Amino acid sequence: MKLKFMTIKKISEIEGVVVRKIESKSDSRGTFQKFSPGNFNLESLDSIAISTNPKKGTLRGLHFQTEPFSEEKIVTCIRGSVFDVIIDIRSDSKTFGEVGVLQLSSEDALQLYLPKGIAHGYQTLHDDSVVHYLLSSPYSLQNSFSINPLELDFIPWPVATKLIADKDRAGLSLKSAAKIYADSLNPGFS
Repeated sequence: MKLKFMTIKKISEIEGVVVRKIESKSDSRGTFQKFSPGNFNLESLDSIAISTNPKKGTLRGLHFQTEPFSEEKIVTCIRGSVFDVIIDIRSDSKTFGEVGVLQLSSEDALQLYLPKGIAHGYQTLHDDSVVHYLLSSPYSLQNSFSINPLELDFIPWPVATKLIADKDRAGLSLKSAAKIYADSLNPGFS
């Protein structure tokens, strides 16, 4: 299992990842934006989540879930802006171990589709940034993991980290995360 994780790519260059503009209509009352999982052929829609982040420099992730709760995600920044980072931990992917980055903001109105097997995280670039998720699987504590983003010194985090969860700070190495995800794809995984 050889990881290529020192290469930073545009996020859309990671296999299966799609970036699209949100349907948006504006008039004198304001703006209406439509978040549609159908635009991405999402297997199912289990839940919608909102992540509020009061402080610039908040670092969340890099999160993933193993089977049978691995998630497809549609990620959108609906207030402020974030530096979004993904890592492909799918050993059968041609972009396995590669890192993709993209700045998302409420102004650019982009949606990011992430297939199963992509670890995801971000750092807030403004106070009061809000990230919206459409998720294909329910949250499972037993199947939820984090990769320690501070140990990945090749990721160019744009601002000093002010807040990070203990779970993320104590997260897995990238190599361990890839192995855990690969093991979950085997029927005998416990």
